[in-house]
Amino acid sequence: MAPVTMPGRSDLPPLSTNPENTPRQNSLPRRVYKIAVVISHPIQYFVPLFRRLAEEPKIDCTVLYNSLMGAQKYADPGFGLEIKWDIPLLEGYHYRVLPAYFPRSTSNFFGRTSPQVAAELSKGTYDAAIVFGWGRLNSWLAFLGGWVGRVPVMLYGDTNVLYESSKSWYLQLVRRPLLACLFRRVAAFLVTGTFNRRFYESFGVRPEKCFFFPQAADNDYFACRAASIKSRRDKFRARLGIAPEAVVVLFVGKLIPRKRPQDLLYAAASLRERGHPIAVVLAGEGELRSHLESEIKRLNLKNVHLSGFKNQSELPKIYGISDIFALPSSIDNKPLVINEAMACGLPIIVSDGTGVWGDGDLVRDGENGFVYPCGDVGALRQAINRLVTEPGLRQQMAARSQEIITGFGYGQCLEGILQALERETGGREA
Repeated sequence: MAPVTMPGRSDLPPLSTNPENTPRQNSLPRRVYKIAVVISHPIQYFVPLFRRLAEEPKIDCTVLYNSLMGAQKYADPGFGLEIKWDIPLLEGYHYRVLPAYFPRSTSNFFGRTSPQVAAELSKGTYDAAIVFGWGRLNSWLAFLGGWVGRVPVMLYGDTNVLYESSKSWYLQLVRRPLLACLFRRVAAFLVTGTFNRRFYESFGVRPEKCFFFPQAADNDYFACRAASIKSRRDKFRARLGIAPEAVVVLFVGKLIPRKRPQDLLYAAASLRERGHPIAVVLAGEGELRSHLESEIKRLNLKNVHLSGFKNQSELPKIYGISDIFALPSSIDNKPLVINEAMACGLPIIVSDGTGVWGDGDLVRDGENGFVYPCGDVGALRQAINRLVTEPGLRQQMAARSQEIITGFGYGQCLEGILQALERETGGREA
């Protein structure tokens, strides 16, 4: 399948593009790392990184997809909708789309499988390959191709010790020996944070094989657009029926059981009884929507708003009219909505089921937000109550969020990749 190039957009920075998707050897310096990135489909959070890699003179990168879902409309089972992300996902970097079996399948091990990825890596023409995840057959074919072609494999995965501990013992009995075998053959691990590192350490992975690679959102994109609507936030609030003086608590995500959006309803009900001027906005869609609507009626909540699914270009507006971000999830490895909310200058409340807290991670209890025991609605209510009733603390934590998020961007991802390449390839020349 031929690569596709989408039209440019005026608010994006100049990009080092190659519309024909042809090799750039003549324009590259002599010393260069030729790498392949194996990932299932264009993901809005990773495409800006691929653009950064395309602009880096030390790297010649080709992204290997086996589907264009996301850049093209697809059915998302979590949202329960057909969606297409409304930002350019296929320009500014080199990519190929490999033929795939079961291209429409998104939820099983065999979905979007491309045997050609093994053949591509087995040629040995790359200095390294970055493989995203291990939960699909396609990734294992990439591992196989890399080992045959003696291509160092760098692994990116967001699984952490919190998620692993939730697995049944009999699943872990099968899963852990397979992962241990895989990890012994991985050249470098791109580590997203505290709990992700601990997960690899539980398999005996040595620290020198781990390189910091934060899950990142486009911080500048969200910060600039959220700031631009501050002067008009009362207008945008009015469209949702939210009073200017209300403190808005925001949830963004799929309305599914593991995200526990209902906990915010119960916290809001008890805060309403105390007379606090708050409003709750749930931005998303999913199987729990009808249940949430019923609960809103049962609790007679007037200050809760279901705003529906919001595409990427709409999200900064929702963040911009809000004052607090809350995520009550029971399991959430690295929810990137946290990055977005922090870039937009919001204090964060998360349950301890999310993988974004810990030493040196995104959410630092008492600094830029609060971490509470998952399912403890009373503790959630207390955290919200403190930020609602202490505006000075709320502003202080909002500023701290913006400070912290500067250390979790695509620049840090690029640095981690370069460090791993230097270690594993010895700085070889092309």
